Amino acid sequence: MTSVRDLTRTPAMRVAFVAVVVAAATLVWQIVRAIRPDQVPDVPATMVASLNTVARTPARPPADIEAAVENDLFAADRSAPSVAYRMPGESRDDKPVVVPMKPTMLGTITGSDGRNFATLQLGDSSPKLVTVGDKIGEWVVKGISRGKVVLLSNAGARAELTANNPGT
Repeated sequence: MTSVRDLTRTPAMRVAFVAVVVAAATLVWQIVRAIRPDQVPDVPATMVASLNTVARTPARPPADIEAAVENDLFAADRSAPSVAYRMPGESRDDKPVVVPMKPTMLGTITGSDGRNFATLQLGDSSPKLVTVGDKIGEWVVKGISRGKVVLLSNAGARAELTANNPGT
């Protein structure tokens, strides 16, 4: 039988023996830590929300489901409601949206590398070469394709300008 002294004669065997001892000690230490976890510090309880804020809900009239089911969807005397339906959180102002003057499209140029251009003219001003993201008047160019330009106004109005005969 070989002794520890025989196993540790060469320097490589000594290093290996020390590595095994360190690994065994680390294993024992990790097992002890897993079995006996650290103490959790005492933290005072915090109040996230009060019951008053949880109990309050926005006042909204209940939906009349039965009336909607009983009404004939295809009745000839059916008319629009007096107040337009709004999604929860949607603004209630019924101001008409003023659409600014639309520019006139003079032509489009589509490139094979994805760079597209359009020539637009706003009223009596000189024509302007625009790309996606450029502004002309109150309009922002959102898309350019062959014979078509999509614009979006600052107020949210959308306009599509098309050519009468693209490609000629």
